[in-house]
Amino acid sequence: MLSFKLIALQLRHPFFRQQTPAVNDFFSFEVPATIQPLFSESAFSNYALTPSIQTVRSTLGGLSARDCFPRGIKDESMAQCCLSGLWLLHNFLNESHEISQSIHSREGSYWHGIMHRLEGDYWNSKYWFRKTGNHPCLEHVLGTRSWNPSDFTDQCESHAEQNDQLSPALQKIAVAEWRALFEYCYTKASND
Repeated sequence: MLSFKLIALQLRHPFFRQQTPAVNDFFSFEVPATIQPLFSESAFSNYALTPSIQTVRSTLGGLSARDCFPRGIKDESMAQCCLSGLWLLHNFLNESHEISQSIHSREGSYWHGIMHRLEGDYWNSKYWFRKTGNHPCLEHVLGTRSWNPSDFTDQCESHAEQNDQLSPALQKIAVAEWRALFEYCYTKASND
């Protein structure tokens, strides 16, 4: 299990020192203008902490996979994963769940697992992480291949027993996980 001491060491990673990342500096790819507004500072600072913000619902609801990939889609399943991730970033768990449960891939299972962790269904979350296996994006979460989403789920569950929401350290790790998986899916889905 990843200890809190290791978490504290990993938080020294440059990713965690960024307070207000510019969207195109946050990812290794250029984010299309059509979805840039969805990557606001408040979206990342509220991820996994607050209820969904209803004003974003209409933007997300009107978004298609094609809108996210102006140069075309080479993998439709990965594009759907990105949509699931965008709903999840804004804490719309039901909408993300509806998409992720229909994606029969490691990435769909990973998004599905994150969604169940966020809703507090920890056992179910770990079931989906077992289906995910040792995913290539894991090394980009905290810069180590030994990072494990099931262990992180245990830490979140343990923390939730005494707290209403994630600690700042756990929330930063949740954002790093979201970013690593989203970037992986986006680069696999895009025709770039």
